[in-house]
Amino acid sequence: MSKIFKVGFCGAGGIVRGNHLPSLESRGDRYQVIGFYDVVAENARKLAEDKYQAYTAYEEMLADDNIDLVVIATKPLTTHYPTAKQALEANKHVVLEKPMASTAGECNELIALARSRNLVFTIHHNRRLDLDFLALQDIIRQGKIGDPVLIVNRVGGGGYGGGDFVDWGVHLVDQSLLLNASPLKEVSAVFCNPAGGVADSGFVEAVLRFEKYPLVRLSMIPRTTEYLLNGTDAATRFYAAGTRGAFTQRTIECPNDMMNATQNFDKAKPEYAVPDYLEIKQKEYYDYLYESLANGAPLLVQPEEARNAIRCIELIEQSAKENRTVPTSNN
Repeated sequence: MSKIFKVGFCGAGGIVRGNHLPSLESRGDRYQVIGFYDVVAENARKLAEDKYQAYTAYEEMLADDNIDLVVIATKPLTTHYPTAKQALEANKHVVLEKPMASTAGECNELIALARSRNLVFTIHHNRRLDLDFLALQDIIRQGKIGDPVLIVNRVGGGGYGGGDFVDWGVHLVDQSLLLNASPLKEVSAVFCNPAGGVADSGFVEAVLRFEKYPLVRLSMIPRTTEYLLNGTDAATRFYAAGTRGAFTQRTIECPNDMMNATQNFDKAKPEYAVPDYLEIKQKEYYDYLYESLANGAPLLVQPEEARNAIRCIELIEQSAKENRTVPTSNN
């Protein structure tokens, strides 16, 4: 019989209600939800209802020997490091919502702690499994554009509110680092509000140059008037240019629908459509996690990869604040 891992939640907000909890409940042969803790006690009670336990203190949940795995989905970002550290010190496996932590130094501490206790520790970079991103990787892997030279990774977000880059921006950085596996050499970036840093950046443009091609440009710019009026945005999501051709992928849906909407694909140049790539998406995030917990299989998101995304964000912020290109060798 397969082992069933028992789960406690630190945080009971929207991402738990809409993503983590349904995913785990649909895998009852692999996971069993035990209960919730939230700093707003009522949030935990609402999710627990009569099915699960609502803990009155985080320490109470961590002391429960019935829990194997803690899913941490807390705000603000500054809470990620201390809550993950507490869970690892309590010898719990940990799934931590992105971003991993506020600094690369905090990330390194968590990685070392998990390794010293032989615990599974990973980050919820769920956008790695968006169908459009998987298809782009497959197009490049099959050599359909030759050797890639330039990739544009764009989302129509980045308004003028706080936290834009900490939210969607970390997904763009994580995806961009996956699209070029060679060492990062330098970063150049601009923010709408440089003084605000990543916590209040507004729109963001960044160019990541690596030791080898492709150069990767990531972009978060305000949504168009068309989007605001009609709920659509016909701008490019991904653009990839190589030595043998180029690929443009457009989205006319809200970014949150990108993983499912067939309209995401430009079917004319070239003729790629979602059905051609449905076989790519064979597993979901918690399937990968289970295989790692049960059999030691590779994690979908290694903690070192999530740490690298945080380090890249630190360089992006430095570049924007100092208005210059920042080489990684001097940092």
